Amino acid sequence: MKEEKPFRMEKDYDFQNDSLFMYVTDEYEYKESVELGDNIILDFDDDGVPVAIEILDAAKVLNVEKFSLQNLKSLNMEISIEEDSITIEAKFKVLLHQKELDAPISLEVPNDLNLPQIQTEFALA
Repeated sequence: MKEEKPFRMEKDYDFQNDSLFMYVTDEYEYKESVELGDNIILDFDDDGVPVAIEILDAAKVLNVEKFSLQNLKSLNMEISIEEDSITIEAKFKVLLHQKELDAPISLEVPNDLNLPQIQTEFALA
């Protein structure tokens, strides 16, 4: 399995549409987007490396208030693509009433698109 260095990410949160978009800060050539179940879209570069993730209805998916996503403090995420599955383990930290709260995502879906095997780690810059 190909393993990549950890990537630094930046975020863009659209409050009105409740859409959270996080992308790597390194330059890349976009290739394709893959919807991984309800409201989670993963973008890949030309080398088959995940480079961005979009969460639609983010407050609902993360089970937090919309305004707390404007104060996203950190994100640590691992994406593992195996021959038969794609797994995302993410831990978001949001600020709510001066208190940090965890908002995790754990998702495993079939690798129906035969994406190349890779394991990556991401952290919010």
